[in-house]
Amino acid sequence: MIDQHAADRSPSGHLAVDAGTATRAMSWLMGERIQTLPRDRALAQQLEKAIPWLANSAKINRAFHYQCARTMNERLGIDQFVTLSPGPYRPWRGQRADLQPPCDAVPGSAIVHVHTLAGTNASGPACQHPHTYAGPHQMLPLLRSPVMEAFDRRRPIGVLIDDVGPWTDSNADLRFGMARLRDWLPPGSAIALTHATDELLPPGRQRAARARHRHAANLRAQATGRPYRPRSRTEIAELLAPWPLANVDGPVATGTFFPDHAHAHLLEHHSGAYAAMALHRLHPDHAPSARSGAAGRGATAVPEREPGADQAGSP
Repeated sequence: MIDQHAADRSPSGHLAVDAGTATRAMSWLMGERIQTLPRDRALAQQLEKAIPWLANSAKINRAFHYQCARTMNERLGIDQFVTLSPGPYRPWRGQRADLQPPCDAVPGSAIVHVHTLAGTNASGPACQHPHTYAGPHQMLPLLRSPVMEAFDRRRPIGVLIDDVGPWTDSNADLRFGMARLRDWLPPGSAIALTHATDELLPPGRQRAARARHRHAANLRAQATGRPYRPRSRTEIAELLAPWPLANVDGPVATGTFFPDHAHAHLLEHHSGAYAAMALHRLHPDHAPSARSGAAGRGATAVPEREPGADQAGSP
């Protein structure tokens, strides 16, 4: 059984003050009506002051994962999904469809939601799909847990990784977890990932914007007792290697991944994160293509790889 508090421990091994405050703060900042504590709202206000476009970043990220679930289902025939996110997805009634939980994009599919930061249960009802806790360093226990037995591993599985990586300071730990996940996934599977970055900066104000990002990362760390580490485009691409990416450009600003994204008109710094989709070996008839627009800019068919190529990228 996975210790549902272990994912919430600081590097020293002590329980964080309340790691859930980070996810509740972002929900409040987006305008979701959930139960929050005064410290959640205070953190949200401090983060918004540091990065005024942060609410846009959160909405862009939510819409991306909704569209990825739909794309995997419609273009790749995937009807079973794992989501990994810092906190639970909650219905956001009265908002457009792509701001709803990604499971709403694929009704009737088998879905398991994995939260990598605990402490969010008190913030209102989540969806009715199974929920569990596991940090990136707990990938092996997660994959061996009973909740994952619901999946038919004779068929492809879609994985949606929603800004989980910044809450792990170690690149080696992240790469290890991703390698174990790839080993577990059956042929035809796909992984969509978003990860915060401090490389997407407003034109003409880059020095000040870098300082804002550092301040925001420190605010998150102080509030949760956990480090918060944005990563570079290269580091994020390495998390998915050696699986080929659907977009030949590599990770792109999240809001630009899908040409029809509701926020595609915004400058890249509004995304605040890079996004990518990695594809297992697929039958060519199932591969997204640039013509179909299934996976955004520069999408291409997926080349076959030599057996064992995935293991070559493992730590």
